[in-house]
Amino acid sequence: MARILVVGTGDIGGHLAGQMAAEGHEVFGVRRSDKPVAEGVTVISADVADPETLTGLPDNVDILVYSVAAPVFSKEGYHNYYVKGLKNVLKSLKGQNVKHAFFVSSSSVYHQMDAEWVDETSETQPSSFAGKEMLAAEDALLKSDIAGTVVRFTGIYGPGRTRMIEQARHGGYCDPEPAVWTNRIHRDDCVGVLHFLITKALSGDKLDNIYLATDDEPATLFDVLEWMKDRIGDVDPDKDVGEVSRRANRRCSNKRLRALGYDFRYTNYRDGYDVMLTEMGLI
Repeated sequence: MARILVVGTGDIGGHLAGQMAAEGHEVFGVRRSDKPVAEGVTVISADVADPETLTGLPDNVDILVYSVAAPVFSKEGYHNYYVKGLKNVLKSLKGQNVKHAFFVSSSSVYHQMDAEWVDETSETQPSSFAGKEMLAAEDALLKSDIAGTVVRFTGIYGPGRTRMIEQARHGGYCDPEPAVWTNRIHRDDCVGVLHFLITKALSGDKLDNIYLATDDEPATLFDVLEWMKDRIGDVDPDKDVGEVSRRANRRCSNKRLRALGYDFRYTNYRDGYDVMLTEMGLI
C-alpha cells in the first residue's frame, strides 16, 4: 500500500482521498479547515499559499495529488493557490522520493475558440488570467524534479453542480447556428480518472505528462439545453443564455486517455445528466 498526499480535499480531492483510503492506502488530506474528509483519511490543516503552515506534511510520500480550488476568482487568487501553492508544496516535499505527482488543471489553458478539435499536443496560448495561471502551474510541476502528470478537466458537472440544469429549467436558449461547442466530464469520472492514473503510476506504468480528461462526446450548447428541456418538460419560456459569447467554443479529445485504457462511467452528457435529473425528481 502507498502513502498518498491529496492537497485540496474538496469535491474531487475529497472523494478521491476517501476511495484510496477505503482500498487500504495511507492517505493524508490537506485542507484549510480541520473538517473531516472521509473515513481513514488523516486531515492536515494548512494553507498552501502560506509555506509556514506546510511543515506538518508527511514523510515518505509515494503519490502527490494537487487538487486545490482558489478561494477567490482573481489573478492574485489563482497565482497564490495554483502556481505559488504548488511550488510551496513541492518545496516542502523536497528530498522525498515521491514516485509521481498529479496536478489537476483545466481546459481553460486552451485559446482555441472556433470549434477546433484540441488535444494534449495542441497549442496553449490562453488570454484569460485563469488559463495563464493554470498553464504556469502546469509548467511548475513538469519542470520539477518529481515525475509529474497534468490532468486537464473540461466542464465538470455532477452532484451539486446543477448550473446547466437550472438554465434549462428557466428556459435557457442558445441559437443552433453558429454552433457553440461545449465539453464536460462527470465528477465521478474526474475521481475515476485520477484513481486510474494513480494505480498506473503505482504499478510502474509509464504515463504521459498531460492528459485531457473529457467525455466521449463534445456537444453544442443548443443540443444540451434542448435535450434537457425535453427531458424535464415543465420549463419556463425560452430566453437567451446571456453569456454565450463568453463561452469557450472548442471540441476536446480524450483519445490519449482512452488509449491508456480508461473506461468512462458516463460517456456523454445524456448518460450523466439523466441520472442527475432523476435524482432531482425532475423526470
